[in-house]
Amino acid sequence: MFIYQFDYLHLVSDDFVADYLLSLPSERRERCERYRNQSDKKACIMAYLLLEAGLKERCGITSFSFVYNKYGKPYLKDQNIYFNISHCRNSVVCVIADFEVGVDIEYIRDFDINLARRICTENEIQQLTESENPAKLFCRFWTEKESCAKSLGISVAGIFKTELTAVKFITWEREDYCLTVCSRNENK
Repeated sequence: MFIYQFDYLHLVSDDFVADYLLSLPSERRERCERYRNQSDKKACIMAYLLLEAGLKERCGITSFSFVYNKYGKPYLKDQNIYFNISHCRNSVVCVIADFEVGVDIEYIRDFDINLARRICTENEIQQLTESENPAKLFCRFWTEKESCAKSLGISVAGIFKTELTAVKFITWEREDYCLTVCSRNENK
C-alpha cells in the first residue's frame, strides 16, 4: 500500500487550474468542472495528479481509464490495482494498493452531539461524552466510517451506527485534521 498526500492546496494557483483542466482526460475534466468552488477544483486536479504519479511510480502505469460501481466508486479498467482518494480544506490524499482500500481526510470541526447521535453507536457516543477532545475523536470515528465505506464501495450511510471493531485502520491525527486508511487485506 502506498499513500500520497499533498498539504498545499492553498499554493495551487487559479492559473494552474485553468491550464491543467485542459490537459485532463475529458471524464476527469467534466467531474472537475462540476465543482462550483475553486478549492474543490484544485483538490480534484491534485487528486488526479497524485493518482497519476503513484500509478506511474509504483506500477509503471502511464495510461489508464476508470469504470465505476453502482455507488460511483472508481476502479482502474482492466487492472488489479485499487485506489482511493479524499480531500478536505487544504489537503489531498491518494492510496494505491493491490487490495481494496478506502481513505478519508477531514478537518476537525466543532463537535455536534446531534450529528454524532445520527451516525455513532452507543459505545462511541459514550466515548465521545467522556472524551477530553470529543471533536477530534468524532473526526476519527467519521474518517473510520467513511474510509471503511469507501473500501467496500458503498455509501457511508450504509455503515452509520455500526461498530467497526474487526476492521483494520491506519490513522494519522494532526492538530487540525484526521486521515484514516481502511485496509481490507487481512495481512496489511
